[in-house]
Amino acid sequence: MIEKCKRQFNTSGLIFRKNGAIMQKILVINGHPNPEASVAGKAVLNALESSRCEMQIRTLAQLCGPNGFDVTAEQEALRRADVIVWHFPFYWYSVPAILKKWIDDVLTRGFAHGAGGTALHGKKLLLSFTTGAAAQEYAKGRAMNWPVEAFLPPLLQTAYLCGMKTLAPVWSNGMIFIPGVHTEADRERILKQAEEHAARLLDEIKACAEN
Repeated sequence: MIEKCKRQFNTSGLIFRKNGAIMQKILVINGHPNPEASVAGKAVLNALESSRCEMQIRTLAQLCGPNGFDVTAEQEALRRADVIVWHFPFYWYSVPAILKKWIDDVLTRGFAHGAGGTALHGKKLLLSFTTGAAAQEYAKGRAMNWPVEAFLPPLLQTAYLCGMKTLAPVWSNGMIFIPGVHTEADRERILKQAEEHAARLLDEIKACAEN
């Protein structure tokens, strides 16, 4: 069991320690295209940052300039990590365009897959996401017609191709907040769910760090 999770500044990610020894380095990729406007996404990340562990979060909206991403910097961040978390809102049954661009640009042949592309082999990927639709809508005959898990194979296959192991995904439903449409009670519910989401995410990360 993890005896203590010590808060420590480290630019390569979240550090779990046991008896003073570094166990895992965790990297969070924030794939929200407009993170400051996101009640749910921002609340989850705030809850993670207020946990007992130091965490670096790479926010793609801040890192993608006119010429795209600094691919070398992104790849170096991935090399240092043991566990990689993709945190994003569920857009059209997939990731937002900015996270898809990051995947396209950064997980290159020769780095993440193909001949010599072994940089991510053995690393662990954890999907963390929020949906706007309520949980009951992800069922046969409802608006989404399929369970959430039915939409994840492309992302799981991406991890497989890159030699990564996938951890159990963490998601929360009904997390949309539109000012002027939703109420303050809706906001409070979302904030509470965001804290619970962050707790489940940390539990999954800590369980992974023990192995």
